[in-house]
Amino acid sequence: MDVAALVISIAAIFISIMVAFIQDEREHKLNRTNLEAIYFNEIYKEYLTKRLPNARKYIHIDPNGVLKDTDKIRDELNNIRQDSLYYLYNDEDFYNKLKLKSQSLEDYLIRSSVNPLLGEEQTEFYSKLQNELKELYKTINNKFLGIK
Repeated sequence: MDVAALVISIAAIFISIMVAFIQDEREHKLNRTNLEAIYFNEIYKEYLTKRLPNARKYIHIDPNGVLKDTDKIRDELNNIRQDSLYYLYNDEDFYNKLKLKSQSLEDYLIRSSVNPLLGEEQTEFYSKLQNELKELYKTINNKFLGIK
């Protein structure tokens, strides 16, 4: 009887220690997640809700087919890359994806401004611009949601 009580006591102590370690690890993970959410919010909230949409609304094609006022959104794309440098050290894969998407969009704007956009090219430009912005937003949102 004493041996059974001793075995149960040792098992209970072992289980208590394991539960404490597991709980501690969960708390650390939760703290890291909360801190990451704070950083993420600080960096991207303004870009996603105000800065990029406001810069986008200035882009237009004049009557001669010349793409105008892309400088504001290109500046914001550059700013978002600069403000994302934290992730170069914390999550290099995310940083590289974001950098690639923003540079791709910036390059597309520059290429599109070289020659006049006529007829259907204008529709194609606006459609591709919309898709490129969606991909940028998706990249950022996926990071926030923990989707790789």
